[in-house]
Amino acid sequence: MTDYELGCKLPAAEWAELNRHGMFDDSSLRKYVGPFPPVALMQNTTGLTRESEFAAHGADFWTALSDAVKPKPLSSFSSILDFGCGCGRLARMFKGYSGRLAGCDIDRRHVEWCATALDYMQTKLSSVAPPIPFSDDEFELVISISIFTHLNEISQNQFLAELARVCQPEGLLLLTIHGERALQRALTEPGIRSMLEVDEDKFQAAIGRFANGEHGFILQQGHLTTTGVDGAIGKMVSEPFEYGITFIPESYVREHWSKWFDIVDYRVGGLHDFQDIVVLRPRKRSLGDE
Repeated sequence: MTDYELGCKLPAAEWAELNRHGMFDDSSLRKYVGPFPPVALMQNTTGLTRESEFAAHGADFWTALSDAVKPKPLSSFSSILDFGCGCGRLARMFKGYSGRLAGCDIDRRHVEWCATALDYMQTKLSSVAPPIPFSDDEFELVISISIFTHLNEISQNQFLAELARVCQPEGLLLLTIHGERALQRALTEPGIRSMLEVDEDKFQAAIGRFANGEHGFILQQGHLTTTGVDGAIGKMVSEPFEYGITFIPESYVREHWSKWFDIVDYRVGGLHDFQDIVVLRPRKRSLGDE
C-alpha cells in the first residue's frame, strides 16, 4: 500500500501520478498534495485556469527534472532554489520535502501566495536585475523553468552569473531554454506560433540569429517590458527591463555558458517535447585563478 504521507519522497512516477490523476480520481487524496493558487494567479503565470491542468504541468516538470538528475532523487538534495518560482507550479510538488526549499520571483503576488500557502518553502521577492536575495554557495540544486526563455542577452548573462554564485561548487543547475526543438515546433505548428505572439519580421530576424549560432531574442511590449515605454503605468515592474521570447541554439549554450558552467547534460525537448533542459555544474574559481 502506498504511503502518501511521504509526499515527494515517493518514487517520482508515483508522486507524479498522484498529482496528475490520483487526487482528482479520489478526492480523499487531495490532502497529500500541495495546495493550488487562486485561478487569477494560475492564469497570470501559465495561462491555465483549471487545477487539473496546473497539476499536470507540475507533474510533468517533476518527471522531466527527476529524469535529468537520475539516479539521485530530487527530494534527496539538501537545499534547492526555484528561481522564478511563480505561484508554485513546481514548488507545490515539493510537499513532504525535508531539505531547505527557497524560491524567488519578481511578482509580489506570487511571493505572498507561496509564503502563505507553501509552509515548506521560503519565498523572497527578487528584481529584474541582480543581485538575487541569496548568499554565495547556498544551494545544492538550482532550478529555473521558463525564465531564460524570455531574457535578452544582457539579462541572461547577469542571471547566469548570479545562479552560478548561489550554487554550491559540487551542486547542479537545471535551466530550461527554447532551443532547436522549440523553434522547429514554432515553425511547423500554427498553434504554437500563435501562442508566441511575436511580430513576424522580428521572428524571422531571430531565426536568422539562431541559424548563425547567436542568441535570438524577440522583444515583446507586454506587462514586464518598460524599455521604450513612456512611464511605467500599468507595468509590473518600474525598472528598465526587456522581456520577450528567446531562442538559443545548443552550440551557443555550449560555447557561451561555459564561462560560468560545465555542461553536464543537454536534454533536447526534455520538457513537454518543447523546452530543452540544460544540466550544469558551476565553474567555481579560487582567488588565485582570478
